[in-house]
Amino acid sequence: MNNRQLVKQNYGHPTKINQGEASRQEILSDLSDDALRFMRNKHAKNTQNAYQSDARVFTEWCFLNGVEPEKCSTADIANFLSDQASGELCRWKWSDKANRIGSLVDGEPLAYSTIYRRWNGVKFALKQRGRIFLETELDVIKEVMQGIASKIGTEKKKVRGIKPDDLKLIFSTFDLTNHIDLRDRALLMLLFAGAFRRSEISALLVRNVKIYDGKGMEIKLAKAKRKKNGIKKTILVGEELCPVLFLQEYMEAADIQNGYVFRRTNRGRKMLKEPISGTSIYNMVKDRCKAADLEGLFGGHSGRRGFVDASLSAGKPLNKVMEMTGHSSVQTVQEYFDDTERWRDNAGDGLY
Repeated sequence: MNNRQLVKQNYGHPTKINQGEASRQEILSDLSDDALRFMRNKHAKNTQNAYQSDARVFTEWCFLNGVEPEKCSTADIANFLSDQASGELCRWKWSDKANRIGSLVDGEPLAYSTIYRRWNGVKFALKQRGRIFLETELDVIKEVMQGIASKIGTEKKKVRGIKPDDLKLIFSTFDLTNHIDLRDRALLMLLFAGAFRRSEISALLVRNVKIYDGKGMEIKLAKAKRKKNGIKKTILVGEELCPVLFLQEYMEAADIQNGYVFRRTNRGRKMLKEPISGTSIYNMVKDRCKAADLEGLFGGHSGRRGFVDASLSAGKPLNKVMEMTGHSSVQTVQEYFDDTERWRDNAGDGLY
């Protein structure tokens, strides 16, 4: 089948297409498994996982609607995105996660950011299979997404930052003779003190932690978001809250000498060799905050947000804050700055 026939089959009418676009499917068909893997690896691991999840949801949606995923029309994709915004067949429910068995069910409508990511995930998966998206198709999807944005809004739900006083309250509920509580104390402290993402904490290895007595520690991240060569974070010792001491006490109690620093446990509370997952970190943060009777929306990003809020409130230079967080763009960190500084140096101060 030639490219003109492929376009006619998928979209219902012949269309004049650019020769460069037309040859994409032929190129992909000739790529080795390694080349295809490198092509996928242009995205971060978490993004790949998210796209895989989106493709699974879309595939199941297609099955339930009598659509062949690889031959889906633009209208099918638009209808899928509309259902995600309406709460129809939008939530994946595992019945047996260990064996990867689950189903697509109705639920609360998704946030705009999640719907937008699902569109990107579907588009990426289809392109991997040689799908050619025409400009007119992308325009239709764009208009649908604009309508969804107008209806449900685009503002993200922001988690509340965990600050030092919150950490003290959370830690007051811990049993420090328990190695899991020691793990969670060290993990929560590092989420704040190092402004870590949960994926970075999950992947942290013992060999990448270097402690300097009386000064602090240096943590090297082999990979970090948008930092292909990784970054190093210098974390100082503290007084009442000391990330270095908390980490040392946990590692000694759990006998962590190599491999992953923060590990998952089984139902018998035994520490295993596998790393704690990002989802487990998210749930742990929520549960620990709830146990301490803290009010607000908390999650895996709360430590990172709390560090930025606390640093800016203390007057720390923005470039030093960005050095710790790993942000390379002021625009990206601007949302934190706006929330923290909007009452300070306000343009209306003293005018009325």
